[in-house]
Amino acid sequence: MSISDYISELESAINSSEIVSSYNLNIDRKTSDIAFIAGTIDFRDGTVLDFKEFIESADEEIEKYKYAYNFRKESDCIFRYDNAPDPSAKDIKTFPHHRHLRDGTIAESKQVELSDVIREIEELYIANENR
Repeated sequence: MSISDYISELESAINSSEIVSSYNLNIDRKTSDIAFIAGTIDFRDGTVLDFKEFIESADEEIEKYKYAYNFRKESDCIFRYDNAPDPSAKDIKTFPHHRHLRDGTIAESKQVELSDVIREIEELYIANENR
């Protein structure tokens, strides 16, 4: 998959969500096969997803070297997925992949995609609407 195709997939995932009110993507192409993507997605309930990915297109696939998806309400982190070599996450079985929870604990996580995170946010949004 090319970087351009990957970016199209990201935008499609964002645009297909009914709870997104706006978004901003910044794409810094280091080479034709390497890019740093950062963005902010604003949701209708006032929550925000900040994200970044450092990716490379190789052998028809996208290799994601670094990622972080930080879901928040103002400055309050609701959850964050990342693969940073966080010393407090080093004993987690899925290290370096992990998830920071609202209460400050760190949990196991597989590598996630932006579409997975948006889906999770949609589920939280629906659950909060039904309260």
